[in-house]
Amino acid sequence: MKIAIPVKMKRENPPLAPLFGKAKWFAMVEGDTVEIVENPAQGGRAVVEWFLSEGVNAVIFQKMGMVPYEIIKASGSIDLFHAGYERVLLNDVLEKFNAGELLEIDDTNVNSIIAHHEGKHSHGEKH
Repeated sequence: MKIAIPVKMKRENPPLAPLFGKAKWFAMVEGDTVEIVENPAQGGRAVVEWFLSEGVNAVIFQKMGMVPYEIIKASGSIDLFHAGYERVLLNDVLEKFNAGELLEIDDTNVNSIIAHHEGKHSHGEKH
């Protein structure tokens, strides 16, 4: 399984980056291997397309707009997990993921996650 997680910086055990589509770095996790890679994409839609080309199976995030969610859902190949809204380090969120403690995001709960994201910023884009 390949997991993608937005992080704030390229260092060991970085904090998660709150905004999915604007993260400068992503932790790519496969088994016990964690690689921090620079985000080559601009915005949520392009990030999802990058993930699909890289064979990502799961994304752990804090905030995401509706457009990336809909693209991920339509792909049928990436599971989404919410890391919560508080500041959290990569190793801590991976422990929670491995213990099955992260909320899996689907149509039944996505609206509350997106509403939280939409209410926190105004960059002039529709999601």
